[in-house]
Amino acid sequence: MSEAGIEKSAALLLALGEEATAAVFRYLSPLDVSRLGQAMRALEVLPRERVRSVLHDFSREAAQQTGFAADTARFLDDALTRAWPPERAQAMLRRLGAAGAEALENLAWREPAELASLLDAQPPALVAAVMAQLPRDLAAATLDILPAAARAATLAELAHRTAPGTDTLAELDDWLASLIPAAPESGEATAANLLDRMSGGAAAATLAQLDSADAGLAARLRARALEFDDLARASEDGRRLFLRQVGARTLLLALKGSDGQVLAALSAVMSPSAALRMKDDLDTLGAVSVTEIQAAQHEAAALLRALAAEGAIHFEEEAWA
Repeated sequence: MSEAGIEKSAALLLALGEEATAAVFRYLSPLDVSRLGQAMRALEVLPRERVRSVLHDFSREAAQQTGFAADTARFLDDALTRAWPPERAQAMLRRLGAAGAEALENLAWREPAELASLLDAQPPALVAAVMAQLPRDLAAATLDILPAAARAATLAELAHRTAPGTDTLAELDDWLASLIPAAPESGEATAANLLDRMSGGAAAATLAQLDSADAGLAARLRARALEFDDLARASEDGRRLFLRQVGARTLLLALKGSDGQVLAALSAVMSPSAALRMKDDLDTLGAVSVTEIQAAQHEAAALLRALAAEGAIHFEEEAWA
């Protein structure tokens, strides 16, 4: 339906009243109710001329009005409550105006294979809710691609349910939210990503220029490139500071996956007895999963980057040098 058609339909429902609107809502899909609801909320005042243009059959009654002002928010809430049980009405009210409604509508522009890939791992009730909103030819083409078991379960859901329940609507909202593109990364993150993709010489020259123009920005961009192994390049004071702030187990797990240079660099700023204890603890740590090691290195690198961004740690050789 075009935008003009949605607006005319919203005006018609407002003019017909809550009882008639409730009766119409019972035959509409959640997506249709969402689109009409948004349009109805936007029509805060419906002039008499507008009523005449969209309600030819009700022109005599509409002509008696000096204007058609409505509390559209209250009107819509009451109509939804009359149309559906309270829990379903509230679930739909929460969805009106949400970005999920637009995401659901945009699914109609996707290819059947892409839709099937997105829906393959979803519960049948959710798949059925999505299928009910798609154009019939697209829904059928998508079902053709789904596995046979999923296809049968989806059709059973569609046959046995008049409308999605509140739990399904909540799952649908979460799933649709996952399809909405993430917000763009920050400006500094973008700059750091570009520097990382540049040649070493060009990145180093750019940072040298930034040192003169904005030393703080240059330091933060360098910090964003740091990884756990860069700790070996930190100054002695920086390594001591890092040791005071990092968790003991996090450090051991991170060292378990390093090449030994970081261990040597840290041992050099520790007392002989402390360095020996750390080596013994590392030797007796036993088998550790790759996931644990990666998580520990990620946590340790985050600490290193935070300290570097604050200017608390300096490096003998900067990143991108």
